[in-house]
Amino acid sequence: MVAATAKALLFDLDGTLVDTTVAVESAWRWAAEQLDVPFSRLEPYIHGIPADQALARAVPELSERTRVNLSIEVLARQADPGLPVSAMPGALDLLAAIPHGAWAIVTSGDELLARSSIDKAGLPAPSVLITADDINDGKPHPEPFRQAIRRLGVSADDCIAVEDSPAGISSAVSAGVRVLAVGATFPHDLLLDATWLIPKLSHLSASTDTDRITLRMGAARSGSIRGSDPAPGCGTAG
Repeated sequence: MVAATAKALLFDLDGTLVDTTVAVESAWRWAAEQLDVPFSRLEPYIHGIPADQALARAVPELSERTRVNLSIEVLARQADPGLPVSAMPGALDLLAAIPHGAWAIVTSGDELLARSSIDKAGLPAPSVLITADDINDGKPHPEPFRQAIRRLGVSADDCIAVEDSPAGISSAVSAGVRVLAVGATFPHDLLLDATWLIPKLSHLSASTDTDRITLRMGAARSGSIRGSDPAPGCGTAG
């Protein structure tokens, strides 16, 4: 068991707190059809970064107007009320253990998509929600996490980000935030820039004492955990 403490937690949404696999793939398969390209060309970019950036990387020959319009439609299709979204195992219990004003969601989707996913999954509404509508530069740029830190009124040193993507990890690390990676979406060897790595969110628990949150990370029945916390003795970070 490894433990770490923080004043605030910064959560990614898709793939971390909620399972949006069906909605995401449906929207991006539609985009591939519109572009007349194989889905495999888009697939490496559809998780962890804003849709506009994903299209710019996957299909750089697109005009800016086409790229922007298509990215808006992709996000709208992901928010389709008929497409399922569910809370990741452990997400609801984890959020219930954290004070309302001590956590934020930092997502690459727009506000419409984020609120749709939060509602579908039955998550509590965060006090701070950072979406693509709030920023100029998305993940892996540090701006999304810097915005969350500022709005929560804490320092980067007092935060831990919980992320599932390499872009999200880079964004948080660049913002000076420790990162707990959840290895449910990407191969673990792409997540090694994180401070800690657990296989599933359900291997994480939280408790609160005064103004600090303690996260306890363990592999309950299977998987592994990597800890690189430098704190001596008990393995707890400040």
